[in-house]
Amino acid sequence: MVDQWTDTEQTQLYFSAFRLSANGMAFFSEEGLFLRVNPAFGKQIGYPEEALNDMPWEPFIHPDDRKPIRRIMKDLANGTPVFQPFEGRLIRRDGTPVRCSVTAPVAPWSNGLPAPLFVQILESDAQSRFATPAPERETTREPVGIGSDSLYRTLVEQCTDVVSMHDLSGRILHISPSCRVLLGYEPEDLIGTSAFDLLHPEDLVKIPGAISAMETAPELPLISYRIRTKNGGYVWFETSGRITGDEHDLENEQTVICTSRDISLRKQTEQQLKKTNELLQKISSIDALTGLANRRFFDERFAKEWRHAMRFSTPLSVILLDIDYFKRYNDTYGHHDGDACLKYAAEAMRRAAKRPGDMIARYGGEEFVIVLPVTDGPGALHVAERMRSEVEQLRIPHRGSAVSSFVTASLGVATMIPVRDVSPRELIIHADKALYRAKQEGRNRAVAYSDE
Repeated sequence: MVDQWTDTEQTQLYFSAFRLSANGMAFFSEEGLFLRVNPAFGKQIGYPEEALNDMPWEPFIHPDDRKPIRRIMKDLANGTPVFQPFEGRLIRRDGTPVRCSVTAPVAPWSNGLPAPLFVQILESDAQSRFATPAPERETTREPVGIGSDSLYRTLVEQCTDVVSMHDLSGRILHISPSCRVLLGYEPEDLIGTSAFDLLHPEDLVKIPGAISAMETAPELPLISYRIRTKNGGYVWFETSGRITGDEHDLENEQTVICTSRDISLRKQTEQQLKKTNELLQKISSIDALTGLANRRFFDERFAKEWRHAMRFSTPLSVILLDIDYFKRYNDTYGHHDGDACLKYAAEAMRRAAKRPGDMIARYGGEEFVIVLPVTDGPGALHVAERMRSEVEQLRIPHRGSAVSSFVTASLGVATMIPVRDVSPRELIIHADKALYRAKQEGRNRAVAYSDE
C-alpha cells in the first residue's frame, strides 16, 4: 500500500508516471513559467522539451485563454479555491490549436505557497502530428527541489491516465484514483491482484513478448490491449512503462511503473476506418453495372493466379465470353435494355462458375473474362459450355441477332501450365484466338484454343 512506502518511493512513482505518460502534461508556476514539461507535451505541440522548461507559458496559450488562466492564478494566490477545470487551447508550433485542461491544485503546498497549475493536453491523436522526436526519457535523474513530491502527486491525483506500479509477476502494488472513472474499480479493489487477470484472453499473448523486450531494455514497449471493467465490459488501453530498481539488489525488489490511457475511441475510429477502406477497396474492384469484378481487379487477380500456378505447376484456364451481336441489341432495344441484358448474363455466368476460387470479370463492353485456377482444358471447356447454355436459357429476345431469336454468347477457352519464360498475356491471347474461331464458326458456341 502507498502509506507503507517511503517518501522517496512515492516521489519516484509520481515522477516516473509523469515522464512516461503518453499524454502531454505540464505545470505552470505562479511566476508565469513552465515549471515542468513531460516529453509527450513537447512532442504534441511541436517543441523540444528543453525549449519549454522555465519559459513563459503565455506565448504558447491561445490569446483568448490567457486572461482566464491568469485569473485562476490570481484567485489561488488570494486563497480563493478553484474547483472546476478550465478547458483552453495551446498553440502548436505550426500555429494550430490543441485543446487542453488547466486544473487548479486541491490544496496548497506544505510551505504555504500555491501549487502550480496542472495542464493536460486533451486531444489523444495530437502526438502523431509532429515528426520532432521527444527527448530521451530520463532513467536515472531523480526529481529534486522543494515540493517535488506534491508536484508529482498532483499528477497522479488529477491525471486522466491510470498510473500503476506492479511487481515483475504483474501484481498491482499501487494504482491511481483515475481507475474509478476508466474501469469502475476502487484502487483498493485492485491492489494485490494480478493485472493479467483483467486482460482480454485474446490479448494475453502480447504479454510474453513485452516482458521479453524488457529483459534487454528497461522500458516496456508501448502495447495496446483490452482490459475488463467492473461491469464486465472491456475498454482498450495503451500502456507504457519501465522497470525500476536493480536486479542485483536483493533488498529492493524490482518493480514496473506503468501509465495507461483509454484509447477505446481511437480503436473504434480505426475499426470504422478499416471497414470504410475495405468497402472502398471492394467498390474500386467491382464493375458498377454487373456487380462482377472490374478490369483492374482482374489484372491483379490474374497475375496472382499465374504466379501461384507457376509455383505449383498446376493448370490455369481462361474463358473469354462475348455477347453475340450486342451492338445490334443496343440499337434495337436501347441502352437501358442493353444494360439489363448484361446484368442477366452476369447472373447466368455466376450460376455456371460456382467454385469459390473461380473469378468472373467484366473485361470491357459486352466482353467478359473468367479465370479458372487448377482447371485443365476439358474442365474449362465444360464450364464454358455451361455458361453458353445458361445465357441461351435466359430467353432474352434479340431481333437483331443473325444466329438466334434470343441473346446468345460465344466463348473462347485456353489452358496453360505457366512457366517462367512465358508471359501471362499469352494465355489471354490464346483465349482471344479461340473466341475469334467461335465467331467464325457461327457464334453461340464454346471453342478451345488449339495450335493446329
